[in-house]
Amino acid sequence: MEASVPARDRRERAVGVPGSEPGGERTATGIPIVPALDGFRAIGIVGIVILHTFQAVGIGWEPEGNPIVQFLWACDIGQTCLNALFIVSGFVIYLPIVARGGRMGSVGAFAIRRAARLFPAYWFVLLVMLALIATLPFESGLVQFPSALDLGLTITTMEVPAEMVRFTYFLGFGMNRAIWTLSLDVTFYVLLILLAVRWYRRPLAGMALAVALALGWRFVFSNVEDISSLLGTGVSAGTASNLRLAAEIQFPFWAMSFAVGMWVAQVYTRLSAGDFPELRRFLGARLQIAALIGAFLAISGVAIFEPTSITYSPLASTLYTALIGLFMLGTITASPRAQAPLANRAVRWTGDVSYGTYLIHLVILTMLLDFTDLPRGTYPDAFLWIAIVVPLSVLWGWGSRRLIEQPTRQWASKYAIALKQRKAIAEAQES
Repeated sequence: MEASVPARDRRERAVGVPGSEPGGERTATGIPIVPALDGFRAIGIVGIVILHTFQAVGIGWEPEGNPIVQFLWACDIGQTCLNALFIVSGFVIYLPIVARGGRMGSVGAFAIRRAARLFPAYWFVLLVMLALIATLPFESGLVQFPSALDLGLTITTMEVPAEMVRFTYFLGFGMNRAIWTLSLDVTFYVLLILLAVRWYRRPLAGMALAVALALGWRFVFSNVEDISSLLGTGVSAGTASNLRLAAEIQFPFWAMSFAVGMWVAQVYTRLSAGDFPELRRFLGARLQIAALIGAFLAISGVAIFEPTSITYSPLASTLYTALIGLFMLGTITASPRAQAPLANRAVRWTGDVSYGTYLIHLVILTMLLDFTDLPRGTYPDAFLWIAIVVPLSVLWGWGSRRLIEQPTRQWASKYAIALKQRKAIAEAQES
């Protein structure tokens, strides 16, 4: 789903499921570099790849079973990883604005950098997918060559909001549904342009609005049949199910995750500025421990009293998201030794190539499912698949970063700087 300068390349910072600004530019402008967030991003992406591999092999968890299985079901590892990645996105994209004292800066430059970070690698993966679908006989009926409409929606990331009325669930042409997260990134970028300054001035009001939006959205679509009946509109059980499924991949469902990331960025910047030196020393590991205990209790409560994923318990999920944010805040304010597991070179490198890793992993899984006879159904089988899928995905991520992401970011950075200079000259001439 953007946290620091790569260990081997100080000129630029690569991003995860969303992007980031060049690290050198951040350093030059006094924007903090937060290496540990690369670790969160790496763990989140690799966790999702491993989870999807388990699912592809036919291994999963059910709400019934021994206490450990019930806990894992309630924890919902995949959704937890996504939650963390969206929090990282909110933090990293908002951090430069906080460091500038709430100034958005050039909207054009921001848009150029975000587009250059997000789309070239994404479009290249789409091109590869189209070539594979056009030339290979996929066994799965879900994998099909897209219509012009589906292609246009996917290229622009509009296929996700379109699901609220289409209900096709033809995400990623049936072979790469993970790309739905990019639509949320784009939505966040647009909202940030509109609301960043207001949010900076009134962060508590912004957080309250995000919580209300997320809770309201989840409540409405969890009870869509009852609400439609009260309104006299009435929806069928099938339509209600489709609406619930589509609602889970829309921005409002995850609004609080982005908001928590923004809140953590604002608190962290205040602490880093030396406003509260004693408080920062007091936090760190204590906050980590408190957040872990709170998360354990929240997940256990859901597992015991309402055996479902914590994601689908509106109040518990709100608390859980806040606790993940607090754990991140505790981590990035902890001592360097405490941050080492998330800030070492290997983990940061993995986070640095995670965007391409995420984009390609379901394509690799689909190819293995349709064109190999690898064994499935047992844990040893799953570990064999993981040993194939994870390295191949990471290798693609490395190539994507080196050949696509870095060159386009360098171009975007130069173009954005030139745009800022032209704007400054024009303003000077007018004055």
